[in-house]
Amino acid sequence: MKLTTLNIKSFIFACLLTSGINAYAQDTTIEFTLDTSFFTSISLGRFQPSFNYIYHSPDKKDHQRYNSYKTLVGRRPTLKNYKLYFDLACSLWELNKINDAEKMFLTIVNSKEKFYSTTYYHSSDIPGDKTKNIYGYGSFTSNYKNYSAIYLTKIYLEQKKFDKALQFLEDAVNKYEVTYTCGTGFHMQQEEYDFLYASCYEGLNRHRDVINLLLPSCLFRNDDIIIAAIRLTYSQREIAENLLKAEASIKCSLDSFPSFAYQTIYGNSKKEKTDTISYFSGTATMSLFDRQIDMPIPNLENGEHLTKEHFIKLFKESDFYTRLKGDN
Repeated sequence: MKLTTLNIKSFIFACLLTSGINAYAQDTTIEFTLDTSFFTSISLGRFQPSFNYIYHSPDKKDHQRYNSYKTLVGRRPTLKNYKLYFDLACSLWELNKINDAEKMFLTIVNSKEKFYSTTYYHSSDIPGDKTKNIYGYGSFTSNYKNYSAIYLTKIYLEQKKFDKALQFLEDAVNKYEVTYTCGTGFHMQQEEYDFLYASCYEGLNRHRDVINLLLPSCLFRNDDIIIAAIRLTYSQREIAENLLKAEASIKCSLDSFPSFAYQTIYGNSKKEKTDTISYFSGTATMSLFDRQIDMPIPNLENGEHLTKEHFIKLFKESDFYTRLKGDN
């Protein structure tokens, strides 16, 4: 089967990690830190991932699948070929053969057949492992109509048919719901949904809806959509005033106990050295454009104590701040 949304995003995330590590290690030594706050405190320098989930990236299998099975275009799926039918539709999307992809995804969404209407459960149990995973952690559900509706959302966003895009997105999220018990899978799914909702709202000129949706995560990534929404909602003077108010509003809760992380250093000798480092962490909130948000946790060195100045520095060096401040 063609890569699912989760698999695609896992691949992107791995690529982002690789890019970030390379950017951070500009000399002969790579320093990599991992602790329980992995997704907010991994040592990636100033790297912030881009916020985009609409792209076409065909590979060899997409070309092979199209050349071998393109006769399925215009036909009805059957019990014998319904998986291949969906895979071909995905390949058509990747190959930018949008009209055919749209027809096939619409056929799947409108199908009354059980194989497309069923929500499938995927266990997190390891094949061959006789120990039952009683918690179901890492399991997820899938639904062909969910994935097809997401693809249709992207097709109509590219065609600037924003009302239709939002309609299929709502169906994917609410009518053909799929779930992840793993926090990583859930958050990756939610981020894609947020991007698609924000893209629909942007196209419909619902800029305050964009801000309400995306502002809580604006310091974690490079996000063109919210930057545009803020510029269209606030004057340059109001933006400058809000950034100053946000900096002054930062409130910290600093730990009085140490946190621990493992740090591995690789050198030219190909030997590795792993140390346990300790530091005093904490959390912070701020009022940003009159909305309360949680701030990312800054990276700390061994023995370092987190301070409010760390959060101020993180805020003022963020892509969000520097791009908005640069206009003033």
